[in-house]
Amino acid sequence: MNPNWTPMARRLVEKRLWLLGYISEDYQDDLRAIDSLRQQSSHIDTYADFAFQVQPDGKFTGQINQLALQEALTRNIAPLILFHNFNGKTFDPQPLRSVLSSTASQRDCIRHMINLLPPTAAGVHVDFEGLEAPYRIPFLAFLESLKATLHDQGMLLTIAIPAKRSEGEAPGYDFAGIGRLCDSITLMTYDQHFSGGSPGPIASLPWMTETLDYAIRYIPHEKLLLGIPVYGYDWSNELTRIVPMRAVPELVAQTNARILWSDPAVEPYFYYWRGRLKHTVWYENELSAKIRLGFVKSYRLRGIAIWRLGYETSRLWQEVTSKLKR
Repeated sequence: MNPNWTPMARRLVEKRLWLLGYISEDYQDDLRAIDSLRQQSSHIDTYADFAFQVQPDGKFTGQINQLALQEALTRNIAPLILFHNFNGKTFDPQPLRSVLSSTASQRDCIRHMINLLPPTAAGVHVDFEGLEAPYRIPFLAFLESLKATLHDQGMLLTIAIPAKRSEGEAPGYDFAGIGRLCDSITLMTYDQHFSGGSPGPIASLPWMTETLDYAIRYIPHEKLLLGIPVYGYDWSNELTRIVPMRAVPELVAQTNARILWSDPAVEPYFYYWRGRLKHTVWYENELSAKIRLGFVKSYRLRGIAIWRLGYETSRLWQEVTSKLKR
């Protein structure tokens, strides 16, 4: 136990089970995540604010969601500030190449990160995606320096990493090293089929099981948070759209679609047509999420991480409460 932990960090460290919610905006003044934070505060232990985008010079653009911070502190929810490489369209590996290229540039980047943290933060949440294989070791060196700096100040180092089933997938991420260095690790068990690819389950149960089996070989189970998607994708020959869990009933009603259930994937899906254009929607609903919540107990995980607050339904929270009895 770090004697320096800030009160917010200590609160988290001492909690046996974590529920983390991600906060992000899809458009200006998108308050859905904040509304969730307010309404479900009794369930939420910590949130990660999708705040700052890394640049090739190691500096960051973006800002802290001050309203989320204020609401969270009022409700005793621990704030994590998230640093990412999402450029609005994709997770861009270019700034990571640049930042990780030397010890000096890593040090600069860490200094900029620390300067952006509010004094009330419980820690940092790193969401650097698309990391390439040559940067595997430099990334660990970066995390090691970041951890030392944060722990000195009594703050936590938390991270989100891709779900994978073998060393060959996402080779930039050394699970054993990351498991050793980070205080908590969100396994992003979602986007098995993603917006840029072909239609299919968001997180089929067999795939999720394989990714968890792989992760716990290298990462202490008590550090792992299971990623819970509360959305789906609407694939067609046009641009793929994200469909929040809470928006599915309206889409089904509008299109007269018939909801189908995939037994192999343990996930719902449906089709509909707009004119001659066929749409395929796979998504998570309360039932599929409830089944996945069972992994927390069976794998003895630290908790769950919901991507993202404001997409879910109030019924989902009932399932969370009944499945993750504190």
